[in-house]
Amino acid sequence: MLDNLGQLHNAIVAGLRAKIEGAPTIDAYPVIERRIVLPAVLIELAQMEPGADPGTGETALIGSFQARAIVDPNARNADLAVRELAARIAVAITHETWGLDVGVAQLVQIGEDAFKPELDSYLVWLVEWTHQFHLGRTAWPYPDDTGKTLVIGMYPATGFGHEDDYMVPGEELPAHWGEQ
Repeated sequence: MLDNLGQLHNAIVAGLRAKIEGAPTIDAYPVIERRIVLPAVLIELAQMEPGADPGTGETALIGSFQARAIVDPNARNADLAVRELAARIAVAITHETWGLDVGVAQLVQIGEDAFKPELDSYLVWLVEWTHQFHLGRTAWPYPDDTGKTLVIGMYPATGFGHEDDYMVPGEELPAHWGEQ
């Protein structure tokens, strides 16, 4: 579970900075005044859709993230450079969770991006991927008034005389767990 969306954004930016060399600007939602240092990678969360409900009270979402690879069109081999940067972003996100409790990145598309008017004077390629994640607190709406605890044992070390061989789900396994 994530505490907030900023936590995921910060992890993505830090992860891409660690994996992509030669791009002086890697940021989420930067303020673009007159000029950005190129090449650049700009990240944003483009949309969210409902995810698979975990049944825990948390809200399940699938976030569509976009990274724009931006290159100066006047740079040497600019057409190849923007495609190379986009491919490096795709490699960097592959199987990535950014060290957080989110689903593995799922690549959606890579291609030329012509839909950001503030970036019209640059070569821009878009890399889009998704992560499934949960926001909110886990809530179990039913009070436990049984006073009982679920324990798990491994046959044949079960039953009377093997009480110490059982484990409680969510706790550390006993050192001898599974030994015959």
